[in-house]
Amino acid sequence: MKVNFAIASCVLWCAIANAQFAAPDVASARSLSGQFVVNGSRLPSAATAPPQLLTNANYIELEPSLVAVSCERIKQALWAELDVSGQWSAKIHLTLRAAQGEDDPVTIISDRYPRGWGYRLDLPQFVERKRFVRAMVQTLLQERANRHASGRSAEIPFWLTEGLTRHLQDARAGELILPTPRLGGRGVDISPVMIEERRRDPLESARQRLREHPPLSLEELSWPTEETLSGEAGEVFGCSAQLFVTELLRLKGGRDCLRAMLDELAGCFNWQTAFFRAFPRHFTRQLDLEKWWDLQLVHFIGRDPRQLWTVEDSWRKLDQILRTSVEVRRATNDLPAHADISLQAVIREWDSVRQAPVLNSKLRDLELARLRIAPELAGLLDDYHQVLANFMRHRDQAGLVLPVVKVSQPRLKPFTREILKQLDDLDTKRLALRPQSNPPASDPTGGRPPLTLQNTHFPAPRPRNP
Repeated sequence: MKVNFAIASCVLWCAIANAQFAAPDVASARSLSGQFVVNGSRLPSAATAPPQLLTNANYIELEPSLVAVSCERIKQALWAELDVSGQWSAKIHLTLRAAQGEDDPVTIISDRYPRGWGYRLDLPQFVERKRFVRAMVQTLLQERANRHASGRSAEIPFWLTEGLTRHLQDARAGELILPTPRLGGRGVDISPVMIEERRRDPLESARQRLREHPPLSLEELSWPTEETLSGEAGEVFGCSAQLFVTELLRLKGGRDCLRAMLDELAGCFNWQTAFFRAFPRHFTRQLDLEKWWDLQLVHFIGRDPRQLWTVEDSWRKLDQILRTSVEVRRATNDLPAHADISLQAVIREWDSVRQAPVLNSKLRDLELARLRIAPELAGLLDDYHQVLANFMRHRDQAGLVLPVVKVSQPRLKPFTREILKQLDDLDTKRLALRPQSNPPASDPTGGRPPLTLQNTHFPAPRPRNP
């Protein structure tokens, strides 16, 4: 009994310290930091709310004093994830109104004043827990981004708001929102609330859903449609956004980069510009981000052994990826013939402009094939990917451009010669791993000397998908 009384007293003291209130019918409240001002003067009795809201466990009742405390908790949790410190810049006014139904709108308004910005939220008395957290996350991100805005308000990408909302809910579910106390015979009933749960992977529910439904591409995350955000599709979007944000936070310096992105948003007309300015150490172009996202999906969802190719099919698919089909004319007036050339021929004889789309396509095909390739060949595939990625990275950094003429081996740069040697070694290893049931692979050059670009016409290449 004494223990329960001590715990109850501690809970009451903490509530008073975070938001000044004496009873749940207080019409307004101000948070401890002073940033959040809650007005509930228009609130009717909770008994007048629609019955479905009173019994739905996903909905919470908003009461001014407890809303002020919950706002502070959400802010502290959000800034802890982004490693944000310092004082707030603009006040946030929350107005509570009577709830009419399950789909009552939540309105966020940004006001520009001569001395800065102000924010207003209009919330129903009963609101879905996730919508309340999302509204607060959106407003807090807006407040942070607009500190550097002069004329226009910064546009927060929805994947960032939704991803951080779900991240906070799954990682700190019991810490964000206080339950509303109930009146007893002698006033407010205060009882200790003990949360006992096993620490689990915050992405567990997202992993299960994304294994059942295809995750969204980067383009779908960037420009969601109304259909994408509703129903089951909305859950897939939310899980994809949660994974995207979580993996960005896990990057080296990821929190610093996301903070920098928020600071850049006000000066950019789209989030992509702010993103690449903030993540230069990890992504320099859209293709880098797309490839990184594809790899995260591969590692996150995992591979179903029932969907893996056989060793024979895996070897054949890898062989197809490493060859490039082109049209060849031996003479100007000859009809075009189809031929397969090796990666070494592309690197040795093609100019930089034509190399880039083909080799980038090969890298992507290798990454996608990694999902289904047999374990016996997975290491070899990774080796090919690493060699090609090293070549492309060095080529882009050094500005390597080969002329559109036949280049003799001594004239190749030492790094390129080393890449060609590594590919030759991998080809030898691949041929040694060829399953016996497969017929001998044909030489990509057909036994002839490697094709050159002299007197040979190559239309735009059509890389094959695995």
